[in-house]
Amino acid sequence: MLEWMQKHKKYLVITVWVSALALVFASMVEWGGGGFSAVSSDSVAKVGDIYVSRQEYQRKYDQIYDNVAEYMRQAGLLDDGKPIPEIEQEAFRILVQEKLLEMVAKDIGVNATSNEILETLLNTPEFQDATHTFNREQYENLLQANRWNSADYEAFVAKALLQEKMQNFPIMPVATLETNAFISVGKIEDFVELKLLTKESVLKNTALQTTDTEIHSYWEKNKNKYHKPAKYKIAYIALDMSQVSADEHVLEKFYQDNKNKYNNLSFKQSLNEVKADYNKAILSFASAYMATINKKIVENDKSLQIKISDVITPLDYQSLSLIQKHFDADLDIKDVALRDISLYTLKLSDNESEYSSLVTAIRNGEGLLAPLEYTENLWIVPYVIEKIPKQPLTFERAKELVNSDLIEEKRNEEFKKIIYNRLAHADKKGVGDIIPIHLSLWQEQDSKSYKQLLSLGLSTQDMRQALDYIMRYNKQEGVVFLGNDRALLFKVTKQKMPNYVDLTNITNAEDEALQEAKVRDLRNAMLEYAMKHYKVIDYRRQN
Repeated sequence: MLEWMQKHKKYLVITVWVSALALVFASMVEWGGGGFSAVSSDSVAKVGDIYVSRQEYQRKYDQIYDNVAEYMRQAGLLDDGKPIPEIEQEAFRILVQEKLLEMVAKDIGVNATSNEILETLLNTPEFQDATHTFNREQYENLLQANRWNSADYEAFVAKALLQEKMQNFPIMPVATLETNAFISVGKIEDFVELKLLTKESVLKNTALQTTDTEIHSYWEKNKNKYHKPAKYKIAYIALDMSQVSADEHVLEKFYQDNKNKYNNLSFKQSLNEVKADYNKAILSFASAYMATINKKIVENDKSLQIKISDVITPLDYQSLSLIQKHFDADLDIKDVALRDISLYTLKLSDNESEYSSLVTAIRNGEGLLAPLEYTENLWIVPYVIEKIPKQPLTFERAKELVNSDLIEEKRNEEFKKIIYNRLAHADKKGVGDIIPIHLSLWQEQDSKSYKQLLSLGLSTQDMRQALDYIMRYNKQEGVVFLGNDRALLFKVTKQKMPNYVDLTNITNAEDEALQEAKVRDLRNAMLEYAMKHYKVIDYRRQN
């Protein structure tokens, strides 16, 4: 069942078809007046004549949270157990969009029939026995294990099928005019003079000076930039999970101890999940161990024999084996001697990019933090011992840095001034080499024009930026600044429109892109129609 839900999640979670629609959506929602009514106490919203229940709202919140939880952990964002407003709003938006499509479906007579629901259930592998036949007892047991009743689950299937139908609503074929317009954009060819200049070469004979008055004035405007970085001290346990080894006997024991979470699947069927859970359990035990000794860490208890490290140092084999004994041989945490598991301290600061994710977690947390994946397979369980906040630098201490930044700012301004001056006087001698370009050239790595752009010193990313700017710019000549250090001068000398052969010679990729664009635009139109015709009331506001 869970695999079926995962397979169909693209229909269960309606994605943002166009970002601008989110703004339209926000403007179309009305607040329910005066707090919760008897009806709204069990609902979070009303879309047309359909209510969004609190139960499905919570379910959608949990689904989104599960999808982003790993990213939050890796980014060092702590979960304090409180609802996350951004996830709440996303769950609300998705559910309202689903209900809007249900309203459209109702109006145009689209629905999920009982036969379609039955066919889906009969053909769901999780509900079939060894002979690939639907087994009602297996079906009911699996629903019960996942805390569903049959009525709710079948209603869920009906909604999923309806969303699938609306996502695949019959689309009119792409018209010839649409094809020509779409293909023309990518095949219009400009012949452009191009020249790439670097700041280093342009300013190589330019010496820029600063005065004490200018330096002090720049510091006054930007003094918040100049400070001593915040400093931190942590105690930690680091585990190299690639060194965790467990034979089948150990994993089967772990499976038996946690059998309820594997949805009646056998040990063999759930082996990969068991291995992943075993590793998570190792991390949880390390975290629990840190929690039991946190007071001793703060007091710098000598019995811990904490070692000082300059880099993150993983547990040695003996310490890791001791942690595994908790699961392999039922070793209790209180029986682990303080000095048996290696503990280290590490000093960090805000300006250490190597430890950026760890520093972010430390900056936002206190005491024992959640386990964090530092590099692939290397996890760290940190305990924050000390934080020294960043401190502003006086003018005297910051003067050298300020002067350096001021000179760089002057160099950037002078670079732009010279570049625009060269462009203004380029008529007589031209800008540079003439290269034929079009919007999708950056993808055509075997073409002559692509290789010419490479020889100028442009990367593929540079090409994307430059081509997009030049093709959309409404003047014949200009400059594309690639960061602060490079400038691409361009001058369009002529333009070539695609001919009949170009328009009819469409690649499979272009045809697919055109079909996707039409589907996307028609779905956007459908959603915009729904927003305009069905009132959306938000009942979440409280008294």
